[in-house]
Amino acid sequence: MPDSHNINEVIFVERDTQIFNIPDTKTRLSTLQNYFFPRLEKLLRYTLDVVAQVYDVNPYERMTFAYSPSHRDKAKENKDYGFVHIGIIAKRGDKPLKILKRNGQPFFHHPTYLTFKVFPSGTIHAELMPFRQGVDDAYVARISQLVAKYSEVLMPLLSVARISHTTYNPEFEVLPLHQAIVPEEVGSEAIRLISPKYYFPVSPGRGLSELIIAFILLYALAESFIFIGEGREPQLENRLEQFKEFYLAFKNTENDIETEESEEEDFDSSKMPELDSYSFVRAGKWWAVLARDKWKCLSCGRSAREDGVLLEVDHIIPRSKGGSNDMSNLQTLCKQCNIGKSNRDSTRLCVTSDELIDRM
Repeated sequence: MPDSHNINEVIFVERDTQIFNIPDTKTRLSTLQNYFFPRLEKLLRYTLDVVAQVYDVNPYERMTFAYSPSHRDKAKENKDYGFVHIGIIAKRGDKPLKILKRNGQPFFHHPTYLTFKVFPSGTIHAELMPFRQGVDDAYVARISQLVAKYSEVLMPLLSVARISHTTYNPEFEVLPLHQAIVPEEVGSEAIRLISPKYYFPVSPGRGLSELIIAFILLYALAESFIFIGEGREPQLENRLEQFKEFYLAFKNTENDIETEESEEEDFDSSKMPELDSYSFVRAGKWWAVLARDKWKCLSCGRSAREDGVLLEVDHIIPRSKGGSNDMSNLQTLCKQCNIGKSNRDSTRLCVTSDELIDRM
C-alpha cells in the first residue's frame, strides 16, 4: 500500500469516544473538526490513494468529500446527528442526472454515499449507502439488475471483505443483495452495505487494513452506481477483477511481512519515552488543554487540521519528577515533539501560568 499519506499516524483510541460526551455543542464540534476529523481525513486520503492504484483512476477528480457534522466553520448550521462520518460523493455536474426524484424532478447531486462512520460507542466501519435520497423506481431496478448480473463474482468478494447488507425492513436480511435492493429501500434509512464494526482502539495493526479493504471494494460499487446515474456504462466487471488481483497480492505481501517480523528480535519497549498523559489526564481536561492552545503544537506550531499531525497533551514537569495534572503543568505537543521531549525533559513552552490562564 502507498505511503504518500502515512497510515501509521492514524490511530483511534478509547479516549476519542469521550468527545461525543462533551456537553456544549459548539465545543464538541470544534473538537471533532480540529482534533478528530484530521485523522479520519488522513485515513480517507490514504484509502483513496490505494483506490487510485487498484483501479487506475483518479478519485479526487470525480469525487468530493462529505462530512458529518459539517466541516465548515462558516456553515449556517452544523447539525449534530449523534455520529461522525467522512467519505466521498460524486461531484455535482452542470447537467441533470439520469435519475429522477420521487416528485419527478431530476437529480443534480448523486444519492450515493461511501463513508467511514464512527459512533459514540467507539466503533468505526465502512459504509456504502446507494440511495441516500428518494429516487425513482427505474434507477433502483437498474442497480438491482447490475448487482444480479455480477453476483457470482461479487458475492464471494463481499464475503472475503466481510461486507454485509442491512435494510430498513428486517425481513429483507435473508434475501440476496440484488433482491433486497427494492424501491422501498431508498432514503436516509435505506439499504446499505457495511463492513464489520471495529471498536477503538483502532490502528494499522488492529482493524484499519480491514476497513481500507472494505472501502476499496465498496468504491467499485459506488462508482458503478454513479455511472448509471450519469447514463454511462458501469465498469463493475473490470473493477471486480482488479480488486481480486489487488486482494491476492495484498494477502501474499501480508504473509511475507508477518514472516519477516517473526524473525526479528523483540522490540525493547524500555527505550521508548514515558508518554503518560493518555493514562493520567482526564478526557475533559485533555480537550480543554488542546482548545486552550488553539489546537496547535506549542513546539513546532503545526496543527492537526492544517498539517495532519497527531496532537497530545504533555506534562511539562513529568509525573515521574513530581509533575501534577494541573492545567498550568499541561501543554499541547504533536506526537513527534512529545517523543523528542520525553519524560527526561521539563521544557515549558508556555512561559507562565498567567499566560496559560489568559489563553483559556
